Amino acid sequence: MRLFLVVFLTFVVLLNNIDASFLFGQPCSIRNTAYLKVHKWIAPPGEINCVDVTGFKKNMHNKIRLSNYTNFFNKASNADTLYADHINITRFPILIVKSLPNLELIDLSGNKIRKLPTKMFRLAPKLKKLLVSDNKIMIPKRVSLISSITLQTLMLSNNGIHTIYKYTFRKLPNLEVLYLDNNNLKTLNPMFGTLPNLKMLHVGRNYLTAIPPKELVSKSLRQFITKTQKKDIEKRSY
Repeated sequence: MRLFLVVFLTFVVLLNNIDASFLFGQPCSIRNTAYLKVHKWIAPPGEINCVDVTGFKKNMHNKIRLSNYTNFFNKASNADTLYADHINITRFPILIVKSLPNLELIDLSGNKIRKLPTKMFRLAPKLKKLLVSDNKIMIPKRVSLISSITLQTLMLSNNGIHTIYKYTFRKLPNLEVLYLDNNNLKTLNPMFGTLPNLKMLHVGRNYLTAIPPKELVSKSLRQFITKTQKKDIEKRSY
């Protein structure tokens, strides 16, 4: 019995540490992923859980005529995962996201996107995880970065962010995991108390001069990663 429990728990841990289709609880693979390319598209015969548009980068712009790909998006309408990472796009792929209404995970890592749609809840009403690390995301001063009541994980690592404001995360009431590591932040004060359900915050590799108690950031915060700050790294290099 003990051996069975060990094997089962190991399987669960492994499953939680791989890229998985959110809605269906299984990894994205060639068996359940539809691929949109410049001149063609490929779809598996069975259920489509994931959509990969990394081969479509030449046509990733807001003037795209998705009517030419109606069959593709109809077939992939139940997909919950979208991969559009590392293809050097400069704009959020609004039309593609709107064409996939059941998305729970969007991976846009490694692009050159500067602006995120403020009303994310209209584009992706079921979104739980947004990965936009290694981009050039600009933080607006007087409005929320995005608005979504479903978003639970937001990855903003390595975006050159200098400042966050009191409005930045106010419209993400259910955010639980936030990555702000490898940016240029000097203080976290503006975000104090704005994320009531935050459980994990990563702010390592910034320029923070003072690390606040985690209960000041959010009373629900359990994991607060702050090491190592860039000033510490610079001092060690001398």
